[in-house]
Amino acid sequence: MDNHLSSVKNSCRLLKLFLDSPKEMGVSELSRQLQLSKGAVHKLLMTLESEGFIKQNPANKQYSLGFTLLGLGNKVLKNHNLVDFAKPYLQKLADTTQELVCLCVRDGQEAIYIDRIDSIHPIRFNVEAYRRFPLYATSASRVILAYQDPSFIESIINTDIRTFTPYSLKEPAEIKERLQSIFTKGYEVSENMRNVGVMGIAAPLFDIDSTVTASISMIGPVDRVKPSLDSFVQHVTAIAQDLSVQLGYRG
Repeated sequence: MDNHLSSVKNSCRLLKLFLDSPKEMGVSELSRQLQLSKGAVHKLLMTLESEGFIKQNPANKQYSLGFTLLGLGNKVLKNHNLVDFAKPYLQKLADTTQELVCLCVRDGQEAIYIDRIDSIHPIRFNVEAYRRFPLYATSASRVILAYQDPSFIESIINTDIRTFTPYSLKEPAEIKERLQSIFTKGYEVSENMRNVGVMGIAAPLFDIDSTVTASISMIGPVDRVKPSLDSFVQHVTAIAQDLSVQLGYRG
């Protein structure tokens, strides 16, 4: 028996559509994606709007996320102990490498950057904080995926694989091979796979149960990172190891 309230579940589904969709959507588009009637979607929108979770643009009658969600999101980050705990380690890595440094976590079947420290260089790569992306897509997410249960890995890679550049991993077999390499080495180096001209180095964060649900990564232009790749890999893995120990990991 399904104990979930259908109206609450549909409201959550509606809100999550905005994660990877345009800033604004209308009733028709929401109805199509949710596979609900326009009347049902309209009722959900009215309820969510009354609580500040959704707002309507009076000019075009389109809907977007409301400011209540912003407040809740900031509260989640404020209460997320890992963000505060990891901050000094991210700062140390950023000071050492002078490149963009990110903290990434697994959230269900996706990954999300929950904190970052930008590069000091005028020419630098930037990431959109709090945006979700597939677990196979970046160095930071693959290094998390590599340490998950085989059945979970299969469920992730045996889906429609999204590619981002001509160098992105395209087939389940090559993703699986890549994940095995990461597991063996203990880190990941990615070049041009998510963005052309960008290189990422990532290492897993182990917790007290020896599980991996987060990673730390350094990202920068290929022409600046590649000449010092070995040194940067050492810095990233050392910081990840230090932070893992502080999280309770004992190897």
